Amino acid sequence: CQALRPKSTSFKPPPCSGWARLRGLQPVPMDSTPSTATGTCSSPSLSPVGDGPPIKKARMLSTDWATPATEWDAMLARCIPAIVALRVSAVRPTDHDGAGVSWGTGFVVDGAKGLLITNRHVVSTSPARILAIFDQHEELDVDLIYRDPLHDFALLRFDPSGLYLTQRHVELPLAPQSLRVGLEVRVVGNDDGEKLQILQGTIARVDRNSPNYSDGIGDENTLYAGCGSNCSGGASGSPVVNAAGEAVAILAGGSTSTSSDFFLPLDRVVYAVERLRAGLPVPRGSVRVRFLFEAWAKLQRLGLSVQRRDELLELDPSLRGLLVVERALEGSAAQELVAAGD
Repeated sequence: CQALRPKSTSFKPPPCSGWARLRGLQPVPMDSTPSTATGTCSSPSLSPVGDGPPIKKARMLSTDWATPATEWDAMLARCIPAIVALRVSAVRPTDHDGAGVSWGTGFVVDGAKGLLITNRHVVSTSPARILAIFDQHEELDVDLIYRDPLHDFALLRFDPSGLYLTQRHVELPLAPQSLRVGLEVRVVGNDDGEKLQILQGTIARVDRNSPNYSDGIGDENTLYAGCGSNCSGGASGSPVVNAAGEAVAILAGGSTSTSSDFFLPLDRVVYAVERLRAGLPVPRGSVRVRFLFEAWAKLQRLGLSVQRRDELLELDPSLRGLLVVERALEGSAAQELVAAGD
């Protein structure tokens, strides 16, 4: 079985063991033990070897976004100022979350009101201080204003007037209707402790059941999208953006043994954002039943007749399966109406 993980990461010193991968340099192995006093570690020793080509200096990311060369350059020019790294300091363990420091990603959806979106598992269930690090390395404290009880997203608020270097009122439009198989996307966020990384991928499926993570964090009654973008810890909450600069999903988790990543669609996020923008509470609750999406072959093994399948396909030829009851909450009214397998 493949282990699954949410894409936030606990704070740790950057790794120093292994081999440097620099062209024209011979790496030297070193002690991999990090310094516990400062949270940093020394750099590996490198020595030149042979008569190879001269070492080129690393190119720094240009801050001049005025003349983008491609469509993706123009999109990134608009999006990057709206994306933040989140440092979450939990003061004590609560529920399944431990005390300590972890990292994640968020992005602005309302620049005027200072609304940020991230994953529910990023913000923790315990009392915590959350610090947002913006594009120009500006740091602002943010407040948790909504944590969804069922789905893996949360909303934060910051004071836009506290920004003086980063562009104000920059936000990412939400476009859940644009999520489809074959869509080329970029995942932009804090990947494995890096403040900003840009990873590309193509949406492979939009009908994946919500992942069951190894630490018990999960989602229910929503279909996830799948993509081989190969993100690492700390990228949780990153926007999944299309070439138009629209957020079509949120990175929520992935596999530890493959490049597979799982994206939360934005349909329910849009509903919560609209309610909060209007100053209204977000209704909380569920139908007390957990459903799973199953394909026709599995449905027939569960007892669905071929005749009934054909009737449903005649009504909607795009159907690829149906929802099946996985379980109902014990003691609820739903338990008297449905059973596992219905």
